[in-house]
Amino acid sequence: MTHSENNKQDARDLPGRLLMWLAGIGGAVLFVIMLLVSYSVFRRYVLNDPILGDVELVQIGMAIVVMLAIPFATHSGAHIRVDILDNKIGAWGRFIGDLLARSIGAYVLYLLIGKTWDKAWDASKWGDVTNMIEIPVWIAYGAITLGMGLYALVLVAQIIAQFRSGVSDYE
Repeated sequence: MTHSENNKQDARDLPGRLLMWLAGIGGAVLFVIMLLVSYSVFRRYVLNDPILGDVELVQIGMAIVVMLAIPFATHSGAHIRVDILDNKIGAWGRFIGDLLARSIGAYVLYLLIGKTWDKAWDASKWGDVTNMIEIPVWIAYGAITLGMGLYALVLVAQIIAQFRSGVSDYE
């Protein structure tokens, strides 16, 4: 490959690398949650001194973990796929089925993004916080909005790629 071909390949793979980087951040947050839960259990049952707000930290953290991982899982094809009818419906059936699933998914995500954006904005504007240690709630809504937005963009990119490849090259 020439230098310019490498640059083009790198540019095409940039979204995948960014999504993998975000999923890596989600993985790091998951690791911190694991440490927190382990330490919390130790303090609760061994020292009889529970950590105030540990459940809130886990809840907010899990929203971040899941929403940062979903776009990369979609991009890399890591979701579970049921292919019971694939042999019976042929390439056209799979093409149309995937197109419908991705289109409906992107539309539903579009609707949900609007709602979670509004919730994040309201939570920020009104200073909504969690009960015990007052973590700003907009963080969870923001993570959900970001994750669903990236998920929707991945679905749209897959629809475009699906049309570009056409039915003849379809799985």
